[in-house]
Amino acid sequence: MLRLVPSFFSTATAFGAVVIALLSSASATAQTFTKTLTYTRFLGSPNVNQAELTYNAGLGTVTLSAPIPVTHTPGADGVLFAPDGDLIVGGQADAVYKVAMPGPAFTGVTAGGALAFHVMLDPSGTKVWTGGNLGSLASVPLNPFANGTQHPLTGDDTLITHIVFANGNAYYTASLPTGNGNFGRIDLNTFTTTRLYSDVPWSHGAAYDCYTQDIMVFANSTIAQFDPVSETVVAKLDLSPIGKFINMDQGTSDGDGHIYVASNTGYLVFADITTSGDISAPDFVGLPFLDTFLDDVAPECGLGAPPACPHSQGYWKNHASAWPVTSLTMGCRTYTQAQLLAILRRPVRGDASVALAYQLIAAKLNVAAFTNSWPAIAGAIQQADTLLCTYSGAIPLGVRTTTTNGQAMTQLALQLEAYNLGRLSPGCSMCIVPR
Repeated sequence: MLRLVPSFFSTATAFGAVVIALLSSASATAQTFTKTLTYTRFLGSPNVNQAELTYNAGLGTVTLSAPIPVTHTPGADGVLFAPDGDLIVGGQADAVYKVAMPGPAFTGVTAGGALAFHVMLDPSGTKVWTGGNLGSLASVPLNPFANGTQHPLTGDDTLITHIVFANGNAYYTASLPTGNGNFGRIDLNTFTTTRLYSDVPWSHGAAYDCYTQDIMVFANSTIAQFDPVSETVVAKLDLSPIGKFINMDQGTSDGDGHIYVASNTGYLVFADITTSGDISAPDFVGLPFLDTFLDDVAPECGLGAPPACPHSQGYWKNHASAWPVTSLTMGCRTYTQAQLLAILRRPVRGDASVALAYQLIAAKLNVAAFTNSWPAIAGAIQQADTLLCTYSGAIPLGVRTTTTNGQAMTQLALQLEAYNLGRLSPGCSMCIVPR
């Protein structure tokens, strides 16, 4: 979306109530929705809960239901959804827990000797990174869920808190929730940190915002909006004038222009930036009370968000506006959305490359949308790309199904179709939109 010029919010008199409308926007008034948020508590029982948030922009209200218990683990801090739909919880110790949703059953593994507080899903979907509350870094495999490995860090910061992924890079925070910490880039192959900002008040939790494609970074009473392309902070929102004790820990974006951040003092910071796209000039800010000992909120978009069921190629053909990306690489060639839709609308007519493309397009869109069990199909996608790379032309390639490559394409198409129809995702085979 269009980058807006930052304008730092400074109207202290607007922060007189728990819910505050900052801008009057015609587009914002139409918004009304209810969303389930998953969160943890650093003390008390149960310590993994959910709540229903309802936002009505026209009325200028944001409300929360009573807590809905999920489970109680021996410790709880960071929280996210694994690709299979289970919850991953940082255990505030050398422990990470996997909660079989909807709970309460869970299993636990070690973090390889590290203290596990915040948890972050790797872009591969095969492991979770976990950091201390300023501590060492560890990785925990998900399939199977097993004990983790600690990774000593070198570079500008050897202790970190959180990792977030954007623009092909990994970024880290290094501070307590009270802020005054560091923010930078981390190489997860060499485990080397490169600091970009030092002693800033906003660097503890962080989340990729699927709406602006920026990173929102939180601590104490400040949210910073970091552009991963220019690697600069383009906007900041200081909530200290509100007159309530806020100590922001971890938060999320829902991908529709809304930011949710947990304050350790029990409040949920809610910001609507659907019109402005600028955290320093939000359309609306609300501060409802969620729960005592509030710790972290699970992701609502991108990595670690609740996975939905995959969609068939017929769904993607007929719902172009729902595509998470507007181009795809198949084989060694990149296709625009218009070219991909033309392939999906083309009759197969005995061409195995077209039959494969139907399912490969759908599978890649499902993976880009982080649908349920998306890492399970990665191997078949790679095999399909490798096979298509042996051809120099664009699809349709005119590959007869009776040839060796045609038979291979047919088999791969069947594997990909099984995923796209939800047969590889528990509980999804009945929720697929028919072709």
